[in-house]
Amino acid sequence: MDRLTQDIRHAIARLVRDRGFAAITIVTLALGIGANTAVFSLVKAALLSPLPYGDADRLTAIWGADRAEATHLSLREVYTYPRESQSFIDIAGYQEFDASFTGGSEPELIRGGSATPNLFEVTRTSAMLGRIFTPADTAGGTSDVIVISHGLWQRRFGGAADIIGRSIHVNGRARTIIGVMPASFRLPNDYASIRPTEAWVPEVVDPANLGAWGSRSYSGLARLKGAVSPTAATSELSVVASRWVKAGYVRARPDGSLGGLARRVIPAQEFITGQVRGSLLILFGSVGFVLLIACANVANLQLARADVRRREIAVRTALGAGRAQIVSQLLTESVLLSIAGAGAGLAAAWAGLRIVVTLRPANLPRLDETTLDGTVLVFTAGLAIVTGILFGLLPAMQLSRPDVTNALKDGGRTGTAGRSRQLARRALVGLQLASSVVLSLAAGLLIRSLVELNRIDLGFNPSNVLTAQLQVPATAYPQWDDVVRFYRQTTERVAQIPGVRAVGAVRVLPLARSIGDWSIKIEGRPYVPEENPNGDFQAVTPGYFQAMELKLVRGRFLTDSDREETMPAAVINDTMAARYWPNEDAIGRQFMMGTDDKPWLTIVGVVGTVRHNAVVEEPRAEMYVAHAQLPGHIRSTPRGMTLVVKTDPSTSSGQGANPLALTGQVREAIRSIDRNLPVSDVRTMEQVAATALSQPRFVTFLLALFAGTALALAAIGIYGTISLLVAERTQEMGIRLALGANRPAILKLVLGQGIILTAIGLAIGVAGAAILTRTLSGLIYGVGALDPLTFVAVPALLCAVALLACFLPARRAASVDPIATLRQG
Repeated sequence: MDRLTQDIRHAIARLVRDRGFAAITIVTLALGIGANTAVFSLVKAALLSPLPYGDADRLTAIWGADRAEATHLSLREVYTYPRESQSFIDIAGYQEFDASFTGGSEPELIRGGSATPNLFEVTRTSAMLGRIFTPADTAGGTSDVIVISHGLWQRRFGGAADIIGRSIHVNGRARTIIGVMPASFRLPNDYASIRPTEAWVPEVVDPANLGAWGSRSYSGLARLKGAVSPTAATSELSVVASRWVKAGYVRARPDGSLGGLARRVIPAQEFITGQVRGSLLILFGSVGFVLLIACANVANLQLARADVRRREIAVRTALGAGRAQIVSQLLTESVLLSIAGAGAGLAAAWAGLRIVVTLRPANLPRLDETTLDGTVLVFTAGLAIVTGILFGLLPAMQLSRPDVTNALKDGGRTGTAGRSRQLARRALVGLQLASSVVLSLAAGLLIRSLVELNRIDLGFNPSNVLTAQLQVPATAYPQWDDVVRFYRQTTERVAQIPGVRAVGAVRVLPLARSIGDWSIKIEGRPYVPEENPNGDFQAVTPGYFQAMELKLVRGRFLTDSDREETMPAAVINDTMAARYWPNEDAIGRQFMMGTDDKPWLTIVGVVGTVRHNAVVEEPRAEMYVAHAQLPGHIRSTPRGMTLVVKTDPSTSSGQGANPLALTGQVREAIRSIDRNLPVSDVRTMEQVAATALSQPRFVTFLLALFAGTALALAAIGIYGTISLLVAERTQEMGIRLALGANRPAILKLVLGQGIILTAIGLAIGVAGAAILTRTLSGLIYGVGALDPLTFVAVPALLCAVALLACFLPARRAASVDPIATLRQG
């Protein structure tokens, strides 16, 4: 301890004397350590922290074969799976709905969940206040209780201590609050949702009337028994489904496959983080490269500084200091520098995380839980120590050589650095450049991919479009005709606002929420269970197509003439037309929603395909049905709709240039019809589209930032190495010039050494990138992992930067005054 204390004192004194070197080193390390700390915080919150459920590793989601496609269960499946399988303790199901909170403060529309009463038992989560559901809540065949989230309790009710037992109105119906969930509680689906569920009501279920097997609208959560793996549970679900097929409850596809009954059991952790795990791990690996480059840069600085200190070390060695003592002293200095860099890095990480939280990239789970807690501080401390040893070990080993005579000769004022140290410095520069090539190529591929994503035709024009969510309660609008009348009045009233070019309403806004499909029966064709055609179901009011500027391929749009009493009409997209009416004109063809005896819909128009669930997705069959005609087709009509308002950017008032400027007038138009109706989730369509691309944009931005930092550090490393080389060989350059060498020859000599370093670094980096960029295959779109343009353009850019870093010291070497140099010698 005495020796360590002495080493620390000596190191601090030395660093105070060399404060310029110390400042540069601390800033360099702060960049590397700070970036690693920030990304580790994101990784820890999303991938490493335990989920807010009891015995979370046993909680699973029941999903289909395609993770990207929303999978729902029928109520019969939810209740039958646990009875006919041995893998599950229990299964819960819930379906989402828009919940309008009225009374008291301003009306508010939130996302709610109607759940089987065992939902919170399956997640093994207790209420923070009050209680969760019990069987008694639905025993009477009805239920008026509700459990709310911590966020809703704080936001709408001010965190009132007497909230339990309070009566509130939800969709016009009085409900009693029986519980408030903990702040950390979310259902697995909520982590990837812009509008997570914030209130839950128990589903009143009659075991004798569970509905049709094919009526699938519930998200399924299951708790596995202790010794059962998700793989084994998945296999058993297939066996159970096969039994249902044999019993005649459901039918398999004609090819014998289970089709929609094929299920997969996914652990909750994997379900929540599956879509971002790869992105976060790639970012974590990228910041590791940045830190490696920073360490190489600092090691180079240490080696350059070592030439100044070689006489000091030689004297200490001659006076009896052992090699271990020398190494210990030098490593102590390095670790102290690294700890100081870590302190500055923590400040940078904190600021960076605040920016990330403010940006709130979509689909990044548990972002609000990201913090610099004790685990992160321990990680940073360990990283600082390892980093200090990493960049300090090579210079320490070089300086601690006991050959005092050679050291003193090699350290003379006019001598040049030893060959071993020159090779070490050049190897470090090559490592920096190779690492920056790998990062830059990865960033280049993601940038190219993002460009391609932005070029995708969404099927609509998001410019100058304002959107707002509405939900009509059954208590105020008990009849379907009342609902139809409200939306007709709303669109007519909003259309009168100056600056509005077109207005409509749609059941599910594209790129805002996943849309569900609906089975159809095509006229003149037999119905085949589990193989019947279907299409994504959209209910729209006249004006929607014009507001979104959908492309009309053939026929016409739905208009005001498509009313309750007129011929049932539908518009389909060209994907649906090509799928079910190939090589023929779909206009005039008929189909029925569902398979029961319902009115036939006549196709009056074909529009272009809209990207709905995601910017990147397989084209989906979609049908648009007039909202006013739906009660006659499915005996209901959507109460929740999104208002879509196309504004005119050329209005004299200038309001149309920013759709959000009309928000107040739109709200007033709706309140003039129903003052108690909440208007929520007001956004422009451009914001909606941008949110859909926020995750790839976020990953691309960070990786490009890391690549730029790496390139800057590598350029500084090359510049420093060549500059040091020029400084060491100044006398040699003077002699060459005095003996008749011309300045272009000197410039060529120095540039040649830089070009060799650059070529080696680029070659190693490109080879490494060719292997590592394959890990980006799941994150890029429209470009290959070995995209020729990227693999040519990026190295060319890095080569230009490296040559510029070499040219400055080379020009300085060529301008040496031989007379002044020889006099100094």
